[in-house]
Amino acid sequence: MSDDTRTAAPLPEDALRSARLLARAEAAVMALFATRAYELGWTVRSKLSGILDHVTLSCDAGHSTQVTPVTALHPKLGSTIVRAPEGSVFLLEAGMEHMAMPGTRKLAAFPMALEECEHCARKRWEETASASFAAYAIETDLRILADAASVNGYPAKQVRCLHGHEFTITAMNPRTPGRLPGGAYGFTTGSDGAGDPCVTCRGISQTPKLVEFRRRAHEQDLMILDVMSDHILQTVRLCCVAGHLTSVGINTGLKRELLCARCSGVGVRPEPTVYYVVTDGAMVKPGISSGDGRGRLDTHRSQHGLGQVRRLITDLPVGAARDVERHVLDCLASQGIRPVMGSEYFRAAHTDRVLELADGWFAANLPNFPWAATT
Repeated sequence: MSDDTRTAAPLPEDALRSARLLARAEAAVMALFATRAYELGWTVRSKLSGILDHVTLSCDAGHSTQVTPVTALHPKLGSTIVRAPEGSVFLLEAGMEHMAMPGTRKLAAFPMALEECEHCARKRWEETASASFAAYAIETDLRILADAASVNGYPAKQVRCLHGHEFTITAMNPRTPGRLPGGAYGFTTGSDGAGDPCVTCRGISQTPKLVEFRRRAHEQDLMILDVMSDHILQTVRLCCVAGHLTSVGINTGLKRELLCARCSGVGVRPEPTVYYVVTDGAMVKPGISSGDGRGRLDTHRSQHGLGQVRRLITDLPVGAARDVERHVLDCLASQGIRPVMGSEYFRAAHTDRVLELADGWFAANLPNFPWAATT
């Protein structure tokens, strides 16, 4: 008798037991598949006869798809043992025959796990993105002006950015999580919604001369009265801290030490010694000027209709006007009060808060300084 270990012949009971175990395993896979399909919002429309058979599913909106239970649950494994549904097959190139589907030599299909209905998921995302557009507009400092016509069929709004550029934008929040690839939404930002939605502002920020012009205007307390474009060959009107009105080309202005032509002519840059608050019932603007401040107030009245003077405090010590202005703007920003235009124009609803902050600063820092509140 040989010492080699011999394998006993399988008994009929073993074959029966294996068949039962296989049937139980297949039933478990079918149950898991049915549960997964239900969780994803699908309804099984054909008989579940086997894990390798194609099954038709449909969502509540009537969209349908065809999968196999084993491929839906384990796409990589399933794609090697079951033929893909018709329409998802592609022809393999020479040398790629090892990727062929069972029973074929040159056909393959991408393994696809069962997912929720793409059409319905996209629609839900669009509804959520539309509902959160108002919050997105606030977050990106866009002022909604009116409804607008859309070229892509989606809702659109006419908006204005802080720097005065008006444009049409799809009325959806591109930062809404769960966005699916595709969809011709026409967003002006990146795929994740990052960046400034105003194309003109982005163009200005990427043009060094325009960035420098804005920086110098801010540094010299100049108001840029015209809406800047993203071209350097433009002329804009300015109002300096002394109230002088001037027009200057971007290139010409950058060649001067002072952008204001009148101040540049005498070689003197006025120091702001005036603090004011003006409003018109729709907007309120705190600001600084020099001299008696009337020149700048006249500009506000003619350019923006801000004709009601709520505070006008003149002959301040050097540096005080800048300090109170910085205090008011910083406090408004820390309290979440955002400008509606530029960096110093706020909704008139915040007028009392602006006055309260300014009055508080004067009471704490210049308690004996003579000034009168206007109404």
